[in-house]
Amino acid sequence: MKKILSAAAMLALVQLADSCKINEEFQAGLTPNQISSGNASSLLDGAYNAMRSPFQGATQVFAMSEVTTDERIMPTRAGDWDDNGKWRALHLHNWDANHPEIRDAFANLGGVIFAATDVLRPEFGATTQQQAEARFVRAFAMYWTLDLYNQVPYRDPGESVVNSSRVRTGTESLDYIISEVNAVLTALPDAPVYRANKDAARCLLMKCYLNRGVYSNRQTPTFAAADMNQVISLADQIISSGRYKFATNYFDNFAPANTTIGTENIFTELNVGGVSSGAQYDLWRFIS
Repeated sequence: MKKILSAAAMLALVQLADSCKINEEFQAGLTPNQISSGNASSLLDGAYNAMRSPFQGATQVFAMSEVTTDERIMPTRAGDWDDNGKWRALHLHNWDANHPEIRDAFANLGGVIFAATDVLRPEFGATTQQQAEARFVRAFAMYWTLDLYNQVPYRDPGESVVNSSRVRTGTESLDYIISEVNAVLTALPDAPVYRANKDAARCLLMKCYLNRGVYSNRQTPTFAAADMNQVISLADQIISSGRYKFATNYFDNFAPANTTIGTENIFTELNVGGVSSGAQYDLWRFIS
């Protein structure tokens, strides 16, 4: 009797397992036609949010730009503050490709480039201004990738990620960035400062022209007068706009309400406590 019951139970279990079988289609997903064109706004917000990781706090872009120079020395107050010597490696220029800040900055800058490029897929129906903002965000991330690594991976909107990305280097990459910013400048709004805007585009162009000589020859750069004149012209346009002035209280530029009371900021990232606070957790290390 026990054997009969055991056999019956086993048969029921097999039937139950078979009835729960999931026929999953490999790499199944939504088709472009199933995605609402209204998502372009959310995708653009995602591109802005992706900028938090590489640009906010004392890590990644800041670490590579500042800790590698005499402008910034990271304190070591106890064993756990040394972070396995990664800050000393940057300060002493003893890093390699596996250094966490170098690895993470490259990966997350690439994430910004990918997210911004995704907004430009035709099926998402981004408006002219949304496309302009996305192209600026992409150019901004590309500029820093060029500056720090001298190689900028890229894909066209909607291009398969199965294939390896293509890469631009040096002046080829810089010329592309300049052409992109110039192409979208007039379509960008004047404000707010926490979104891509005309003056942010002018500032990025200034950095491009100011450093063009470096990207063409990092060992022995030369700086053309024409590029320097471009920098002056762009700066004059920003100054003459009347949108900026020295703040009476310098720290208003960094206050929670700096969008309204900060008078010096041209391009910022929007952090709202309890809503989208960004990398505030990292500021405890940053303010040291």
